[in-house]
Amino acid sequence: MFTSLRTICNKIRRRFAALRAVRRARADTHARLAGGPVHRILVICYGNIYRSAFLGRYLSEALQGVAEVRSAGFHPVGGRPCPERHVAAAARLGVDLQQHRSAVLRKEDLDWADAILLMDRHNWAALEEAGADSRKYIWAGALCDGPVEVVDPYQLTDQSAAAITERLLHAGRGFVERIRQGG
Repeated sequence: MFTSLRTICNKIRRRFAALRAVRRARADTHARLAGGPVHRILVICYGNIYRSAFLGRYLSEALQGVAEVRSAGFHPVGGRPCPERHVAAAARLGVDLQQHRSAVLRKEDLDWADAILLMDRHNWAALEEAGADSRKYIWAGALCDGPVEVVDPYQLTDQSAAAITERLLHAGRGFVERIRQGG
């Protein structure tokens, strides 16, 4: 009984912490961007085949010669291609994902990065569990209009997934502008 009660309390505690992080995401993101230069950017999401694949590739091209960019995910299987519908949606926005293969997040990636772009509270919780430095966090949704969380399009319709990809493009443009201005 104690074990299950402890487990329940820990789950409740983690949920409240995630909600608190979402409420503070916009302010924390802007504080991180004002806190110094960004040269090594890690873009993460769960699977690294939709959100972080797109935003990572966009930022790699847009910040070439200014910053290094990696993308990764928490899904335990690497080497997966982006779904064809996402490759097509990204291509319509000028981002080529044909050769992208998912990468599994490693501790070395977290240590390497001086900024970690994340998508939602689930990413936040997984980063916390992995021992990432929360001072590095930048919420992608805080870089554009709308909610700070960018939902996972994995099970959404093509139209909804394309809308998320467009939102990530706006977030990426906002991020590039801030980086080029020095924060």
